[in-house]
Amino acid sequence: MRVLVVGAGGLIGRALLRARAPAGVDVVGLTRQECDVTEVTAMERALGKHAPDATIFCAAFTDVDGAANDARSHAVNVEAPPAWAQATPTWFLSSNFVFDGSGPHVPGAVPRPGSVYGRQKVEAEAGVSAAGGHVVRVGWVFGPGGKTFASTVAARLREGDRVRAIYDVVVQPTHCDDVAAALLELPRGITHLAGGAQTSWYGFATAVRARVGAGTVEPVRMGDIGLGPRPRDARLSPATLPPWWARLPD
Repeated sequence: MRVLVVGAGGLIGRALLRARAPAGVDVVGLTRQECDVTEVTAMERALGKHAPDATIFCAAFTDVDGAANDARSHAVNVEAPPAWAQATPTWFLSSNFVFDGSGPHVPGAVPRPGSVYGRQKVEAEAGVSAAGGHVVRVGWVFGPGGKTFASTVAARLREGDRVRAIYDVVVQPTHCDDVAAALLELPRGITHLAGGAQTSWYGFATAVRARVGAGTVEPVRMGDIGLGPRPRDARLSPATLPPWWARLPD
């Protein structure tokens, strides 16, 4: 069985390529430079060359605030996923941002996004599902090479930085390698992949600071740092992946 990963240059895409695939599964990947998922000819060329039995769609416009103003976000986040799902069996990587309000949210819960980015993901989920594809929701993913807060906090603290960390939002930090291993099982329907413990980014950063023994962590409210709309409690259920404290960065 051949699995094609598009968006293979991202955090989860890279994790998929280095993961130990199930027996009989061959994983190949295409980065954004190798395949523009918004171009039909690029899609047709990729599918013709690799003839995948399954495609994991990791490509995304991930600038949550920028999604409100950049036309590219609609092409990547909304239009492309259903197009691929119509052409190949597709597993679409979605986001906990489809929810706002009190969690935890089960796979069958009605999405209520609070941002343009979240609404884009909801629209893509509907299109992928209508085409017979599958939806995998994730959130707060961290790991080697990532640019997220959780991916970079250890390096910043080691440098002696003062790190501002949000304390009034609940999160379920989830390691990219655990997401990748579960994704390669190709779960069907709508699936949630989340770490099995919750905290705040302040709690996460404080634990990392204790581990690296350097830097300072300053607690701040979400409203203090100038972000656009973010869900305050977008916890996903079930949360069956390893807990964040078992995967703390060194």
